[in-house]
Amino acid sequence: MVNACLDRIRRNKSRAAFSLSSENAEEPRDHRDYAAGVDRSLTVEQALASLPPEQRAAVVAVDVEGYPVAEAAERLGVPVGTVKSRCARARKRLAAQLEDFREGGNHS
Repeated sequence: MVNACLDRIRRNKSRAAFSLSSENAEEPRDHRDYAAGVDRSLTVEQALASLPPEQRAAVVAVDVEGYPVAEAAERLGVPVGTVKSRCARARKRLAAQLEDFREGGNHS
């Protein structure tokens, strides 16, 4: 029943559309914002993918999925302190990799 409701909501959700033709010289502001959001998401995904697997698993569990550190530790089968240190190292690496993006510089 829940899945059927979710499917119906997804089906009925309207999607924004815009023309790709060159008739409109300037793209509406909201589409630029959308493109910037996509660029940001791809940059974050690339940064996460570059982390060592253990650090990535810890930071995704805690910071992305929102698990408490203790529950993340249990799920990952490691001590709480290990999750904390892996998250700290991952955050430090992510901050360094995303610094340029945060400052509005070159995103490549």
